[in-house]
Amino acid sequence: MSTTYLNTKSRGLTKTVAEFSKQDGQSNSEFRQFIKEQVVEHRKEGMDVFKSPRPGDDRNNE
Repeated sequence: MSTTYLNTKSRGLTKTVAEFSKQDGQSNSEFRQFIKEQVVEHRKEGMDVFKSPRPGDDRNNE
């Protein structure tokens, strides 16, 4: 299953804002479109996010 993270970078540290997993039966193009919409929504709220296949630095210590 595919997982995509929305991360933000602050003071040299990458922090995970949200985590999304591709649902069963969801096509790759549907999942990509969903992620694009989430990035746009987070940016409208003033968060400078980017999508990443890896979690942020704050999740690496868990």
